[in-house]
Amino acid sequence: MRRRNHPGILALVLCSLLALSTPAVAEVVTFAAGADQISSVGVLDIAQDLHGDLFFGTENGLSRYDGEWQIVHRIYGDSRKGGLLSDHVLAVEFDADGNLWMGHPNGLQRLEGGTYITLQDQQLLKALDIHGLRRRGREMWVSAGGVGVHRYLDGSWRWFPPNGPEGLGCTYVTGMATDPAGNTLFIACREGIWFTDDTGDIVRFSPLRIPRIMPDPVRGIQGDPFGGLYIHNGSAVLHLTPPGAWSLVVTSPQLLPGIDITDLQVGADRTLWIATNNGIYAWRDGAVREHLDSASGIRSNAVKRIFLDSAGRLWFVTPDNVGYATTGAKVAGGSAIIPITTFELPTATPAAGTSPEPRFTPGISIESTPEETIAPPDPLTGFLDGILSFFRKLMGG
Repeated sequence: MRRRNHPGILALVLCSLLALSTPAVAEVVTFAAGADQISSVGVLDIAQDLHGDLFFGTENGLSRYDGEWQIVHRIYGDSRKGGLLSDHVLAVEFDADGNLWMGHPNGLQRLEGGTYITLQDQQLLKALDIHGLRRRGREMWVSAGGVGVHRYLDGSWRWFPPNGPEGLGCTYVTGMATDPAGNTLFIACREGIWFTDDTGDIVRFSPLRIPRIMPDPVRGIQGDPFGGLYIHNGSAVLHLTPPGAWSLVVTSPQLLPGIDITDLQVGADRTLWIATNNGIYAWRDGAVREHLDSASGIRSNAVKRIFLDSAGRLWFVTPDNVGYATTGAKVAGGSAIIPITTFELPTATPAAGTSPEPRFTPGISIESTPEETIAPPDPLTGFLDGILSFFRKLMGG
């Protein structure tokens, strides 16, 4: 007797298997600016400590979230009191010793042992507009104004000027990222992207050759915890696999024609979370696996920034609110999570410490070939194909 196919059963199996490979969004939580919530929805940077606490640099102070909100503002009227140098916190990052660094329009601060240490010495910082911070090992890289970057390492400062002897071609830096697998530092600016693998006294930068499949200026860069670098503009995401293999990951029409890509994050399951002006997309294995928009609870489709934390919360920033979606897809690699001593944010402490005296000391070009996306082998894909084949045979297909 000929066995009959059961399309309903096969459809159910297919849906179940698809669910296994799709990030599940269980909850969306949002916050508005207020005294008992985040200090401002104008979030400029986000960092996380070892304990999972989130620190938000905003246009109106520093906010910390550990399940409850704690807000720190600049204290006016008494120059003897320590505290935030400015309520405009442009950048936040933790160093290798667990100290929180903060960039302001008028200087740099480090919160060490509950004390704010302020640096406004232009013998050390050639500009005081500190708009970018990036840790690489024991180094802290600082972008300031339009004068290139500075490096702090073991008590010593070094300046890398635009078009200087080290080869950095950047003036105003728009982004910094590291490749955790190779320890490469990438620096993006209006002029392009430069990189270095060097870490000692001798540091040389080389320009990164971006394939012509991305003609528009690069808007953002993101280190890949599995090795390499993601870059994006408003219409495409590319991936660099060292030393020089480029692949086109996704274009905005594959998400929705006409949308604009604004930010991205990489999950531990290799899902690429993409922020756009039409919400957030989860992209994996060449397909959209999830779409979060105003109907999902994030209120506004115009997502400006996203951040994936170690608890599997995907934080998002819109013009109207800040919040998170519980995805279960934790941050990959853990490179952003570093040891830190637990502390409470002080509201007023005497400034302490003096900056060390400066010590000044006087890569290889990446070959790039435009390529189509070649997805890495995925064990789950083979497993699913085997199950599908089994069910087809079972039902006579």
